[in-house]
Amino acid sequence: MSNFIAEDDFDSKLLERSKLIVPSVSIGNVPQLTVDLLLTTLDVKRVGFIDDDNVIPVAGKREDTQAVGITVAIEGKFPQISEIFQSKDQKWTLIQQRAPLIQKHLLRFATNLVSFIERFKFSEVITLASADATRRNDAQLTGTPLRVLTTSSISNDLQKRITSLKLKQLEYLKSEDFIESHDVGSTNTDADDVPRIPGGGVTRNFYKLAKEKGLPLLVLIWFALEGDNTLDAIQLANHANSLLGLFPSQDSVAWKTPKSWQGIFGKPFDRDLY
Repeated sequence: MSNFIAEDDFDSKLLERSKLIVPSVSIGNVPQLTVDLLLTTLDVKRVGFIDDDNVIPVAGKREDTQAVGITVAIEGKFPQISEIFQSKDQKWTLIQQRAPLIQKHLLRFATNLVSFIERFKFSEVITLASADATRRNDAQLTGTPLRVLTTSSISNDLQKRITSLKLKQLEYLKSEDFIESHDVGSTNTDADDVPRIPGGGVTRNFYKLAKEKGLPLLVLIWFALEGDNTLDAIQLANHANSLLGLFPSQDSVAWKTPKSWQGIFGKPFDRDLY
């Protein structure tokens, strides 16, 4: 079970009818890095937390050194929590998840997330995900490494935007091309009507449930490899902005990077040692 814990000065009714952006912990952590860019560039404030015992508990120092409190798994005051932010115009709500899920609890977490979305009646949901680039089929090897999945409930405006930008729907992998043991961090759902997303974490389970519930969901999937994925995050953020119109300039945005990116790979080595 997950609980929404609002900040003392926030009215949770302001979540209703806003558009929700949520990352799926996937290969290369591209979705979380992308949300980092959105949070540091958009004018947002932290409005609460989601406490969910399906998330591996972590805690650490907050980005804003002047702020009181700590950073946690899905951001908040407790270790098993995701932080929730909202733009000052109440149009956008963003979840940041900083820790992976307990592997056997993917479906439970997806169910809780769907319940949260239904409770606050978000007008649209955008999930950011990444998939294992080594598992692409021949059709996915050329062009932009971006694919989308949509439910039939998304708005006509968003569907038209997807069409105008010529974004491709995620292709189905042939069963003989898919090796379940290599699908690290993905789901084991057997539904044939849901494309496989190798390395996509909870994405497939969440999409399946959202589709069954008739939720207006758009999934943006970026093919990635493990490594320095900051450039992947910038590209995914650019595509998200072009599609969603997060900023006035839809062609290029001067993305602000958080302080945490400075230590992603530790401190540079001392060249005098070699």
